[in-house]
Amino acid sequence: MYQSPLLDSKRWHSYAPRRGDIVISTATKAGTTWTQKIVASLIFQSVRLPLPLMELSPWLDMSIAPLPEVMASLSAQRHRRFIKTHLPLDALPFYSEVSYLVVGRDLRDLALSTHHHARSMSSAGPRAALAAAMEDQGEKGASSFCPPEVPEDVHAFWQEFFTRSAYPWERDGWPYNSPTHQLRSWWEHRSEPNVYFLHYQDMLDDLEGQMRRLADFLGISVDAPVWPDLVRACTFAEMKAKGHEIWDSGFSGSALGTWNFFHKGTSGQWRTLCSEDELALHDQVLLRLPEDLRCWLARDASPMST
Repeated sequence: MYQSPLLDSKRWHSYAPRRGDIVISTATKAGTTWTQKIVASLIFQSVRLPLPLMELSPWLDMSIAPLPEVMASLSAQRHRRFIKTHLPLDALPFYSEVSYLVVGRDLRDLALSTHHHARSMSSAGPRAALAAAMEDQGEKGASSFCPPEVPEDVHAFWQEFFTRSAYPWERDGWPYNSPTHQLRSWWEHRSEPNVYFLHYQDMLDDLEGQMRRLADFLGISVDAPVWPDLVRACTFAEMKAKGHEIWDSGFSGSALGTWNFFHKGTSGQWRTLCSEDELALHDQVLLRLPEDLRCWLARDASPMST
């Protein structure tokens, strides 16, 4: 069970599955919003979505979102539903009629992106917006709410990220939950016909190919003339330029859309930034994963590593 000022796994007890539902499960900063945008584009087959993305695809375990409103909105949806979560499989219900998309990202890139995200989130604007959203729900102490403080120095943060979690039973991912546990929980079930893995780097390298394969998995047929526009709409540059189409005007819009949410959308910055000791720490964490998973996740990892 995961519970914090921002995350509550018990909210999934209210979820009633609908055949064809899609659950997008990722670690924080692993490509969540990107995958939501891709799925939305495939479902609606248009560069113009009928509503802001976060309203179409709610983050169900986000504890500051009023649960009755979220569930009422989901219940009223008549399109194919797609829901975001940052939870591992062992904290979620699993249904054969639901498709589960799991997104992985090289932990080194993930750590750097998480540092930017967490630093931005703890700045005055987002902190005040989060507190206001909690206050609207009657949360006690909301006015004094403050996201976890993270070091300004990325090297100090690297050490924290790879040695602890927000939850005592996990060993990495601070100040959020563990990306290694999240991936491992799903990897053990990757052969299930309703589980599909995406890699952030593959999306960077071949966005159209990944979108086409995902459409096949979801059983979505897209007319050929529509494809170029859909792919263009899902590029990182296009999403960053049209951020106003992501956030709604409610709690998530005010709480999550108040800072530079989209950072660089690139890979490999760690190559020139990190020391040998820092990269060795990453390698130690990676070795906790099964060999096939770590080779899939870190494309430069040796299959013979032990």
